Amino acid sequence: MKFLDILNSISFVIAPPTCILCGSIIQHSELKSEHICNDCWQQVPKPKSSSEILERIDKHFGVERNPFSFAFALFDSECDHKYLKIIHYLKYSRFTKIGYFCGRLLGEYIHCELKSKEFFVDFVVPVPIHYARKRERGFNQAEIIGEAISRATGIPLRKEIIQRIVYTKSQTELTLDERMENVSGVFQLVCDSSMVRDKNIILVDDVITTGSTLYNCGRLLKENGAKNLMFAVLTTA
Repeated sequence: MKFLDILNSISFVIAPPTCILCGSIIQHSELKSEHICNDCWQQVPKPKSSSEILERIDKHFGVERNPFSFAFALFDSECDHKYLKIIHYLKYSRFTKIGYFCGRLLGEYIHCELKSKEFFVDFVVPVPIHYARKRERGFNQAEIIGEAISRATGIPLRKEIIQRIVYTKSQTELTLDERMENVSGVFQLVCDSSMVRDKNIILVDDVITTGSTLYNCGRLLKENGAKNLMFAVLTTA
């Protein structure tokens, strides 16, 4: 037995990994997850279709103003908020491995969809958070998800495209109108517009509720010449 295997065995005995959804000890994970057991993952609600997800932005901002042509999601948590624990543990408990795990699965799904449609994407752009928020949290969850998607698809990740220039309150407890106002005008392009002109881009975030954040980032990219825009999230809520 290798030394690393011995350490892992000792670690399992002292502090065995437990599922964040049901609390059971994870004896073996076919998905190679340290935080979600196989049984719980099999029960995670299936994602909404692209058209269903895009309807949110159509409803709140108008069909003619929707900058996106397609949307990807790994699962849905709108009807059962229990599954939002996955997002909460990632963002607020610093379980970054969940982000890489879910991002990998989302990336594999995206890769299959793009391949079947024979569609080329130039790069992946994570939705930015303010530098002060990143300093508080220690990371940007959208970047973690984006990194995993990039590895799974081979599509380059570009973190230097959009910047969040205004520090805003969390969207979690805000109403629809407050969410829309909270993220209006808070993003700016930090690269030359030639970087995005005529490019096919996937925006990445952790969750979509009203779609306000993604909409504002998408409109910014479109106004600077982006060709086709899609977005990918772990869950719809």
